[in-house]
Amino acid sequence: MDDLRQTIIDSLTTCTLDNSDFLETVRGLVEDEGEKTYSILLNILTHLEFNDEDAKTNWNRILQHQATMEKKLERPVKLITTICDYFSEVAINLHNPTMIELQVLEETRKVSRTDALTGLFNRRFFDESLEGEINRAIRYEGHFSLIFFDLDNFKILNDTQGHLAGDLTLKRVAEVMILEKRTEDIACRYGGEELVLVLPETQKFNALVIAERVRKNLETMELEFEGNSFRVTLSGGVASFPTDAQDAKSLIRAADIALYQAKESGKNKIILHTQDKRYYLRIDFSSKVQIHEIDPESKHITAQGKNFSNSGLLFESPVAIAIGTQIRIQISDQNIDTPIIVVAHVVRVEQFSDHYDIGVSFLEIDDTEGSEVAMTLAKNLGIPTHQIHLKANLAS
Repeated sequence: MDDLRQTIIDSLTTCTLDNSDFLETVRGLVEDEGEKTYSILLNILTHLEFNDEDAKTNWNRILQHQATMEKKLERPVKLITTICDYFSEVAINLHNPTMIELQVLEETRKVSRTDALTGLFNRRFFDESLEGEINRAIRYEGHFSLIFFDLDNFKILNDTQGHLAGDLTLKRVAEVMILEKRTEDIACRYGGEELVLVLPETQKFNALVIAERVRKNLETMELEFEGNSFRVTLSGGVASFPTDAQDAKSLIRAADIALYQAKESGKNKIILHTQDKRYYLRIDFSSKVQIHEIDPESKHITAQGKNFSNSGLLFESPVAIAIGTQIRIQISDQNIDTPIIVVAHVVRVEQFSDHYDIGVSFLEIDDTEGSEVAMTLAKNLGIPTHQIHLKANLAS
């Protein structure tokens, strides 16, 4: 979203509002990026917040209002004049409109939403973004995940190395987060040594992958301050909307509870939030999975994953697999460097018009590659880990 905002600003700088090239640029951005272009454009021009639908409506009305004004005045009317008149007299959103140089406005806006030490977004921006993601997920029946990170033993670091070393550490952690996050993810400093990632349109499993990458990257990093070398680790908690919570406060609490569990269980690890232990943990997972029966003569099946739970995996298969069949499953995703392999047996088969829902119970999960994601998944789902040397068969 920040990249789109900068593109619009650059276009304004080079084209000016009343250049037909700018209007053409807006149309092109809408085609490429979608209708979120309108809300960002109007926010840049008016500093007002609109949802995408309302922004589109107002933008079209502004262009109509410009044509009306030009017809009445019998002369060209600048678009910026039209915008001020529209929001002051027609839509009545601006009570005291103020003209300000665009670059100054953007610098002021950047300072107001950025943490000075780390360069990440600040707590205020996090609160606004989280509410925005919830509203978007509700409107489009979507989902997203939240990761809470907390540096391990940060007070001891400050006491032994000094607060400047602590500041350096926070900067390095912020750099790792920026490196590992995707363009659409929002990285913020929540407060003190607590950092957060908001991951739009991200299921809990993929959030786990990203959280593990941040954790592992930091774990292997050697820091140096005034000639002293030291290492730091962090713990994390992951929660997803709407699976774990239906409002901002509850989602933050869910992620914080998972973080607390990570701290209590030894630190330097990521824990997925789960409701009361009496209930099954469910993790949405919609990537492809490869199914191979233990019988070496059998062919592999490409299936569609649905979700993980404490009991195993549910997936959609084009063919039936008999209950009791022991199978190997290769779990892969675009965010996973090394596929994960589990041994399971089929415990449920349900037929639908175009597929079968197959439920399997995990017997063990492969940690041959030392996959942190595999180990974390196993821990959260209560699956034993074991070295499974069966990858050649799965690839055949």
